[in-house]
Amino acid sequence: MLLLPTHTVTILSRPAPTRDRQNNRVVDWSAATRTSYQGRTEPLSSSETVQQDDQVITTLDCFLPPSAVVTEYDRAEVNGVTYEVDGKPDVYTGHGPLKLLAYQRLTLKQVTG
Repeated sequence: MLLLPTHTVTILSRPAPTRDRQNNRVVDWSAATRTSYQGRTEPLSSSETVQQDDQVITTLDCFLPPSAVVTEYDRAEVNGVTYEVDGKPDVYTGHGPLKLLAYQRLTLKQVTG
């Protein structure tokens, strides 16, 4: 829940893709629009896979205000670490007095290695 924001979460909105010299679609994330929100993040999982190289996959639950503008194509920065938004964000709204507890839940994923 968003009741106690613990981090500043910066959403990097995906810019429109362009074409490189080989006509491949590429996204220049340095041109992304950055919007910061006060939110809450909690570790969800961390796992290691051993294939040709070691990979570590870290997943966070992220809770933002329901008004946050974020899509499944965006990225998020938390404490200087960049994560991919994994799947569509879920918006939870309350009714009546519980409307104050509304929030948006994202799953953030980082793959290293």
